[in-house]
Amino acid sequence: MSETAVPVETDATSDTIARLLGAAFAVVMVLIALPLVVPVVVSRLAGDVIATKTRFWVVWRWQWTVNTVGILLVAALLTWEAILLADWIRSGAATEFFDDAEWWAQLWSMFGPWVVANFFAGVLLLPAAWSLRRRKIAEQVRSRRVSNVVRQEKIETARKRAADSSVARRIGVRLEAETGRIVGTTRQAVTVPLAVGDQRQAFGVTSRVTIRTLADRFYDMRRVRDWVDATGKYLVLPPTASSVRALIIAESGSGKTVLINGLVLCALEYGWPVFVIDAKGDPADAENLVAVAQTYGRTATTGGTWNLFNGTGDQITAKLMRLMPVPDGANQHYLDEIRGVLQMVQGRSPLSSIDDLRERLTYPARFVDDTDDLPLINKRVERDGSTAGARALQSLLVALRPMQRWIGQDGWSYNAPKADVTVIPLSPVDDAQARLGDLLLLDLRNFLATRLERRDKSPVVVIVDEFPQLVTGSQDPGDTAGSLFETARSAGVGLVLATQSPAGLSNDEVRRRRALTSGAALIFGRSKDPEDVVKYAGTVMRMESAGRATGEELGSARAQHTYVIPPQDVREAADGAFWIVQGGAIAPFRALPNRQLQTPPSAPLTPVPAPAPADVERGRDAEVVRLDVVETDESGSAA
Repeated sequence: MSETAVPVETDATSDTIARLLGAAFAVVMVLIALPLVVPVVVSRLAGDVIATKTRFWVVWRWQWTVNTVGILLVAALLTWEAILLADWIRSGAATEFFDDAEWWAQLWSMFGPWVVANFFAGVLLLPAAWSLRRRKIAEQVRSRRVSNVVRQEKIETARKRAADSSVARRIGVRLEAETGRIVGTTRQAVTVPLAVGDQRQAFGVTSRVTIRTLADRFYDMRRVRDWVDATGKYLVLPPTASSVRALIIAESGSGKTVLINGLVLCALEYGWPVFVIDAKGDPADAENLVAVAQTYGRTATTGGTWNLFNGTGDQITAKLMRLMPVPDGANQHYLDEIRGVLQMVQGRSPLSSIDDLRERLTYPARFVDDTDDLPLINKRVERDGSTAGARALQSLLVALRPMQRWIGQDGWSYNAPKADVTVIPLSPVDDAQARLGDLLLLDLRNFLATRLERRDKSPVVVIVDEFPQLVTGSQDPGDTAGSLFETARSAGVGLVLATQSPAGLSNDEVRRRRALTSGAALIFGRSKDPEDVVKYAGTVMRMESAGRATGEELGSARAQHTYVIPPQDVREAADGAFWIVQGGAIAPFRALPNRQLQTPPSAPLTPVPAPAPADVERGRDAEVVRLDVVETDESGSAA
């Protein structure tokens, strides 16, 4: 019995539908993939070498708009193509196209223009691909997984420079990219002081990396207390004068004077009297500060005379004795004699002037409190018949004569300022001015002691620029700084000391460490020898990788402590860039510029109008970005 084979007939309709679905799926995949070709190829070709450039990490406020528009345009193009493809299939034209034996020859003429359009549409996705690539590299840098060890360090440096340049752009400061030098400000630059939050006055804006990963956002970073506002965006002057204690270390030309002027203007906005002792000795700086302060409606004076004879009898004696030579053993007897004579003639009341000193030592009978002291003052100690009082007077007048131009009975004192801000420019190269500066520091210590005795907590701020140059004789700048900082808080006095390098604080390492660890906030900018300051910012446990000899592949790795602030970053810091360290917390920031004057300080003052708060918020000028969105823009969340 033979079996007859039954032929299986093919369902032509099913084959056609399957062919159409397959073709439609292929077309859709091609249409979707083509716009991705350009951004993927560009990203692959660029690699992570481009991430070593500062411009790669700069986030512009309009970038999220460009990203969004590009994505929407490509999505609209793909949607329109999908609609046309569905209509083509639904109308039966697709069936007729594929039923033609020569359909493949017509393929390019039918779909070629769309292929070209989709390919070049990928250009619109380049900004979004740029942003995604930055985020991926940022995560690799955070976890230190960049294959090239040297490139890893270069990328980190580029990110920090981008953060600083972004802040500079936002506050209206123009930086020279190659050197970090400030070349000017925009017309609508945000100047100090800037009112933020609960009536606090800001003098700087914190610098943050422009691209932050998800891990960075969830990292619990301690905020610098007193000096940084609750939002973490601004450097503010503490609202209580006793909390204003800072040691500023930055080399010449790094923007230290602008920073100090900002602190002064913020203190004036709080209504505190301010004393600025400027040991650079440049009268132009003092006149500029006075002129800017006057534009804010504050009284200000530069130079003038100082009332040396203020305070108690013991305090005046200490100041006069500071003018005498340093004790060396041979002159100790004469120094004790002068000190004793001064104490005797001030038994009833302290000295009030040089003329009063001359009168008391010439006719001491009316001023001694104890009659037994009079023979000691009138005792003849020289062959020519000169008395102890006359010899003391001669020594004191010789020491006081070079300083008479800066001393006056009606001059200012810490207890009795003549204006809201008193600026005293001194040139330490002049021996007389150096001695005057040393006396001012001694008088400051007396002022603190007097306030403690009186329980006086009224706010006052004293700022001393280049203060190590004013410490003369047997005194040590490190000890002086340490003792002043340790006493200022209890006395309710704000104190800011500035110097160019840690070495200038003291030649003795222990005394230098005393000044650096006195509890004051440490603010430092560009320095050629930063190791002594960055170590106080602490270290962090970091996985350090060993690279192959070619530097193109990671090898073994080990965890070790490294500086939180790399010393090289401090050496290469741009003008106006600083770090503040206090209480285990760190904040990099950029100092706000001072108000610019259209006329020299000696001429009638016409300030350049500062932007109103509402204008700053709106970003009225193209160069100024809203300060309240610094974090959003710099994080690149929408980029």
